[in-house]
Amino acid sequence: MMRGADRHGSVEPPSWDSRGGGWFRHAVRRVFGDGENPLTWAVPLYSAWGIRVRLHVVFLIVIVARLVHSLWLDIGPLYTATGLGCLFVLVLLHEYGHCLTARRVGGDADEIIMWPLGGLAMCRVPDDWRAHLWTALGGPLVNVFLLPVLAAAAYFATREWSAVFFNPFRPELALGGFAASSSFALWLVVTIWWLHYMNAVLLAFNLLVPMFPMDGGRILQAALWARSGYAESMRTASVVGLVTAVALFVVAAVGRETLLMAIALFGGLICWFERRRLSLLAGEESEFSASLRDEPPEPPNRAEERRRQRQEEEQAEVDRILAKISEQGIDSLTRAERKTLQRATERKRTGG
Repeated sequence: MMRGADRHGSVEPPSWDSRGGGWFRHAVRRVFGDGENPLTWAVPLYSAWGIRVRLHVVFLIVIVARLVHSLWLDIGPLYTATGLGCLFVLVLLHEYGHCLTARRVGGDADEIIMWPLGGLAMCRVPDDWRAHLWTALGGPLVNVFLLPVLAAAAYFATREWSAVFFNPFRPELALGGFAASSSFALWLVVTIWWLHYMNAVLLAFNLLVPMFPMDGGRILQAALWARSGYAESMRTASVVGLVTAVALFVVAAVGRETLLMAIALFGGLICWFERRRLSLLAGEESEFSASLRDEPPEPPNRAEERRRQRQEEEQAEVDRILAKISEQGIDSLTRAERKTLQRATERKRTGG
């Protein structure tokens, strides 16, 4: 990750006092931004390989609530924290798979947000079905790689094949007959098996559930894109996702699985939003085509006007980025914003 304001010329983050609110206001802005988009309200954790990892505030509340609730359960806060930690690590590795694959196919990825319902990798890839397909497969491929490793670890920890090939509908039976010599040994075996169990569940759920934003829905859409084009593939995948969401919600309601019900509702909303977006785009394209038929020929100086308008838009974007640096610091910039600022600086130096 590129750091330091001197790389961009005259940009210099202001002092704490000039921000007019001290460190507390700066910290709040880093978490909530401008406050308009609740989906991005997240606490920064760390940055590595040019990818910033943030924890959504709702996920943070869920973690605290789970730990407090575990005080009244037999499992206790230690095993609750261990289970949450195992799931967090596996989901994070899964999202890194998406990000690094997006870069391999010529795209970019600079942020991961950890949500209560999983992870969200901010990937931008070329408009090609192969790039989208490989990016969607990047996450599950991490789980495929981990599957034999964690399965072997589970077997050597328990010496029981039932811990490796467990019943997915009764997973608690896998460790039912295990006896440990100490509490630490028991905790270690349970942790290893939880990693194997959660990794297998993540892999199966992401591949077998054809619903946005799950990987199964993205993989289905990319595969259909190769045959029917982008718009038609999105329509088909959205319909399949809506049907899947309804079926998943019914199954979760019967089994009283609250988390699964939330995933079904969230996935159904995403699929509905995708269909709505396609409808709006189709309407705009129709209006644009009609306007082209009725529009008089473009005047000769129209190209110059468009060029000037484009320059004004680029300058407005640079001003917005500089304002963001002034309020939140240069480390808050995304990779795309850094590239925009660098291009503007280079053009200014060369007189372009």
